[in-house]
Amino acid sequence: MILHVVGEGEFVAEPARRVEHEEFFIDRIRDTDVAAVFSFDPSSQTKTQLERIASGADTFEAGTQALSREFARLHLGHVRDGAFFIFELATATQGVRIYGLIKYDYREAIEQADVDQGGLLRRIVHAFIADKKAIQKSALIRVVDNVAEQTLSARDRMKHAPDIGDYFAAFLHVKRTRSDQELNQQMVNVVRETLQACQDALPDRDVPRAFRRAKDVLRDRQEITEEAIADAILAAAGNPEDENTRADLLARTRRKVRSAKLEGLVFPPDRQVLRRPPLRRLKTTEGITLIYPDDAIGATVRRESRPGGGETITIQTERVTEDRVVADNTRNTA
Repeated sequence: MILHVVGEGEFVAEPARRVEHEEFFIDRIRDTDVAAVFSFDPSSQTKTQLERIASGADTFEAGTQALSREFARLHLGHVRDGAFFIFELATATQGVRIYGLIKYDYREAIEQADVDQGGLLRRIVHAFIADKKAIQKSALIRVVDNVAEQTLSARDRMKHAPDIGDYFAAFLHVKRTRSDQELNQQMVNVVRETLQACQDALPDRDVPRAFRRAKDVLRDRQEITEEAIADAILAAAGNPEDENTRADLLARTRRKVRSAKLEGLVFPPDRQVLRRPPLRRLKTTEGITLIYPDDAIGATVRRESRPGGGETITIQTERVTEDRVVADNTRNTA
């Protein structure tokens, strides 16, 4: 690991240091481990520098000093000062290393000594605390056989997740590869597929109704997270009280979220993607009128063309909830 102060004043290169309090920092690094929505530009100097460190072309100390110097150069005057950490992590897989970059707030804290030391309070000016909000910016890059993977995880407290600020993006030299709309569409697919796989746990086994309920829940959220998706699935299933059912729903949701590469992400709901589907109205020459949600096509409503211009319309339902004779208001009452 290496640590540099960034902010006002001239940059001073610091030596690499032995790893201290590794469990504390590993937890902070795990907080950065989210699905990737950014990709390196082919000319990224940060990517190139990390590859030089991994290959041994540059020492860890010299390479990370160069990275920290560039980060400090791009650091804007109105941005809060902090500590810029770079970590190199080994893995159990041969040839794979992970580099964690974290800009941490300096926080003031008060520490109380043990009773046998008098129980006195001590003021700590530069404290690193176990609070996600104390991390200003972070990135996680995986290097395999001395080549950094094109996609990377990144977070920035100063921007609405999952975006990152301009100067951090300029330092990493990355661009966003998945838009909010794409993330919302992938999230909707996760919800649909999870509910289809858990049909037996749904009220009346009604997938379309549960799907609409889940979308309603998500549309009203301030932000979409893994927890929000799980809450929507549970709400769509009628918030079952049986612990085994709940555990199965949550486990299936987690697997779908991971498969869709939405793990750990935070993004705003897209009202257009999550809007209620419009109703489609059909009238036939035989005097039959059908009204159904437009997104029911292919799920519960199937339309097949027939020779001569006709259609076969099939409605698949678990249960008919209303079946009665109604007045025909279109006829003359004279």
